[in-house]
Amino acid sequence: VQWCMAEPTRRGRLLIFLLVGGMGLFIILLYAGVVPWRPSGRCRAVFCDPYHWQVLCFGITFVCAGLSFVIPRHWKSVGVLCSLTLLVSFVAGLVGSFWAR
Repeated sequence: VQWCMAEPTRRGRLLIFLLVGGMGLFIILLYAGVVPWRPSGRCRAVFCDPYHWQVLCFGITFVCAGLSFVIPRHWKSVGVLCSLTLLVSFVAGLVGSFWAR
C-alpha cells in the first residue's frame, strides 16, 4: 500500500520531535530536580521517585528518539551516534529496571 510508506512532512517531523523530545527533556529535568516532585501517598511502582539512573536513561532515550526525526539524512555520523545512544540508554534503563526488582 503506497500511503503507508509516505514520509512525514517537515512540520510533522518537527511536531513529533517536540512531543517526544519534550517528554524526554521533562523526564531529564525531573531527574535533575529542576522540576519539583512531590511524593504521592502509597507507591506500588518499582521506582517511587524520579531520582534513579534508570529514569535518566529513559529520558535520554526519548530525547534521542525525538532527535532522530529531525536529524538530516546527510548527517550520517550524527544519526549513527543518536541511534547508538538511543539503543544503549534504552537497554541500560530496561536492564536496570529488571535488575532493581
